[in-house]
Formats: sequence, C-alpha cells, structure tokens
Amino acid sequence: MSNRKMSKYLSRKIKFITVFPMIAVIFVNSYNFKDHFLQPTTRISEGFNAAAMFEYFFSNELLRFAVPMFFAISGFLFFFTYENTAKCYVKKLKSRAKSILIPYLIWTTLSGLTVTILSQIPFFASLPIIEEKAFGWTSFYMYLISPAAFQLWFLQQLMIFVLLAPILYFLIKKTRGIILIALAIPWLMDYSFSIGIDGVFSFTIINFEGLFTFSVGAAFAIFSRSREFTRSENRIQTMIYIVIWILLSLLNTYIAAFADDSFIFDIIMLVLYKLNEAVGVIAMWYLFDHIAKRIYDKKGFIIAATHLFIVYAMHEPMLHIFFQMALRQGSTLLGHVALYICLPLSVGAVCIIVSMALRKNCRKFHGVLTGGR
Repeated sequence: MSNRKMSKYLSRKIKFITVFPMIAVIFVNSYNFKDHFLQPTTRISEGFNAAAMFEYFFSNELLRFAVPMFFAISGFLFFFTYENTAKCYVKKLKSRAKSILIPYLIWTTLSGLTVTILSQIPFFASLPIIEEKAFGWTSFYMYLISPAAFQLWFLQQLMIFVLLAPILYFLIKKTRGIILIALAIPWLMDYSFSIGIDGVFSFTIINFEGLFTFSVGAAFAIFSRSREFTRSENRIQTMIYIVIWILLSLLNTYIAAFADDSFIFDIIMLVLYKLNEAVGVIAMWYLFDHIAKRIYDKKGFIIAATHLFIVYAMHEPMLHIFFQMALRQGSTLLGHVALYICLPLSVGAVCIIVSMALRKNCRKFHGVLTGGR
C-alpha cells in the first residue's frame, strides 16, 4: 500500500463532514405523504400542498447531496493509499470486509428478523412497509438481496465497487480521468443495471449514481498531490453555491407540485435533480471550512459523530413503521409536518442511546456492528 499521508485538516474534514449526510439520509427517508419512496422525477400527488411541498423540498431536493457525497468520500478514502498490486488489493478487501461486508450482513439479518417477526403479529402485519418487505421464513435469504433496512443498499453497492477497484483504477489512470465522462452519462440518466429474480424482485448490480460519484472521489485521490484540497474560506464563493443549491431545490419542488406526467417534465426534473446533487455536494464541502472551528470541539457533535453509523444502519425500517402507525387513522397537514420533524429526531436519539449503551457495555460487539468506526 502507498505511504501517502493525508493532511490533518483534510482527515478531520472528511471525518466530520460525513456527519451531515448521515443526518440528511434520515430525513430523505422521512417523507410521509403518498409517494413516500421518492425518485428524481416523483411528482407531488397532493399538488400544491404546503406541507407536502415543505417535506419534498428537503427530502427529495436539498438533502439529496447525501448519497453522492458518501460515495465520493468512500472512493477518495479507498484510493488515496491504493496501489494496483495484488498485495494491496487483498489488504484493502480484508479491510472493507470488516468495515462494510460484515456490518451489512449483520444489519440485513437483524432488519429481516424484525420485519419477519412483526409480519406474524396482526397489529403490524397490515402496515405497508411490513407487507412490502416481509419475505417470510422460507425466503429469508432474499434479505441479502433486498434488505428490509433498505438504506443498506449503499453498503451493498460499495462492496461491489471495492471488488471492481483494480478495473476502476486502471481505467481512471489510463484515461487520465476521461472515463468519468462515460460514467456520467448513465448517472445523468439515473440508470441502474439490474437483473430480475424470481420474476418479482430485482437486484441492482450497478447503481451508476454510486459508481460515477465513487469514481470521481477515486480520481481526486489518484491525481491529487501533497497540497490537495487546501482549506478555502472564500465566503462569496460558498454563498454562491448555497444560493444556487437552494434555488434549484425550490424550482424542482415547484415543478413537482404542478407538472403533469409528460416526458418533457421528466427530463427537466431529472436534469435539475442531478445538477442540484452536484451543487449540494460542492456547497457542503466548502461550507465545512467556515463552520469547522465552531463545531469540531463541541461535545454533542463529537458524540453524534461517534454513533451515527448505528443511526444510519438502524433507523429503517423502524422509522417507516412508526410513521405508518402514527398516520394509520389519518392526520392533518400540520400533523404530517410535526411527524416529519419530530419522529426522525426521536428515532435518531433512540439509535444514539442504543449505540452508547452497546459501546459502553459490549465494546467489541459495537465495533463489529459499526465495522470498527
């Protein structure tokens, strides 16, 4: 493996900037109106509904920087000390098996057990999330392909990209990064390469949003030099990115509320969505340079950063179960928004408490659950 050393500031920045995407992911999954599994071209079924538009603005626009930022940082970290040798590759595989594969298998099993058991209890069995995710004991293996904790698809894809590392390294290095243009095309089209299973389920082999952004991070790692990513406190530059980010989010939310299902609106929304993702990642990256001094040593922030992997892995399907139980008898628009704000924070707090208890009393098991994080 390479003996390259990352600057102290960059190491600290990457560690703590991941706190924000992990928090964002919880709210991305918290949209509680009809179209609760949002896609780039999802319309707001309720139309001009202030509560639905409020949630959509955050869940499907402003906070969508989270996934591409996670993949880009993962690609950067993997390739920063990577050399395209068998020895280095095997060492990296062993490391990622501990930090990605084992946690994935454990959390997939735990979430599958939860849903399967709840599906046997009448009170829970009729909840849409249970009906959709319960495969039954005889098909329990399906949870490895389609986790009940559906956010784990990120770890699933990340392990696939790690397996492809020698090919990605060769292509990025050989083409001087030009291969990224080819990968950007399916990313812009929001394309994923999937195969059908049992005629009902599909397994995504390659999510091109993940592959493209992972490869972008890899390219930065491969071609960066000792002065990589020096600190930037250009407030005007940062504010420009933030303003563009917010305006794009507002525009696409407005379109989602009034647009019909025509193809032209699909194209417009998809382009705006992808542009918004890219600008959001850049805005968050520069924003950290301005707030690092204020948050780095805060006790609450440090506690949250330590336990956020458990929050990420544990919050679903629990969050959807609570949402659907709360909304079973209907709710006012204000009730929807109150749940949208309060329930994710409550679930996140519960996850942090569980993580703290495990870390204190079962430190080794906590380490296995979090991949040593």
